[in-house]
Amino acid sequence: MGAESTLILLNNTFSALNSRESRQLNVRLIGSKRVYKTKHNPDGSIRCKTQLVIKGYEQTDFGETYAPVGKLTTFWYLISLIGSYRWNMDHSDVVSTFLNPEIDNDDINMTLPDGWPEGLNSPKIIVTFRKALYGFKQAPRLWHDDINPFLLSPGFTQSSADPNVYLRSYCILIHLYVDDISMSYPEAATKATIKV
Repeated sequence: MGAESTLILLNNTFSALNSRESRQLNVRLIGSKRVYKTKHNPDGSIRCKTQLVIKGYEQTDFGETYAPVGKLTTFWYLISLIGSYRWNMDHSDVVSTFLNPEIDNDDINMTLPDGWPEGLNSPKIIVTFRKALYGFKQAPRLWHDDINPFLLSPGFTQSSADPNVYLRSYCILIHLYVDDISMSYPEAATKATIKV
């Protein structure tokens, strides 16, 4: 929990409002909670994970929420290409995906859960957001809007068949599925030529 709290604070995800500012708020505050998960590593060990999540179901004022998601059929097609042509494939998971993009609505205020950051016995703290947080209704769209120009800038082109497939010379293919990135490339395109 401490590592996740540190990541949120270092990323400047939100800023605390002072008591005077919080009294002047005329908007409804959205609550938050901690979500705990147990994940299994490939070696069989267990890893405990926690996330601070905004209660998105309490959001009433939000705009566009749609974000394209990679198609499963596209992923199967890429797997068949990899097998047929003996391409390499790398897979990565983006850490703190929804904490990266800046929000496009600065009127979102939230109360932090009691004891946040861990170990503090303080009254409820009210924060206003600079960046997205897990649970925001618009977080997937903000993430896609953030990573799309990043992938297009080094010369990738977006597929017209699937907006989550990016192509570049040397037959380098990138497939996005929310926060999972799969990159496929032939043997000739070594990692030295792939600069993303």
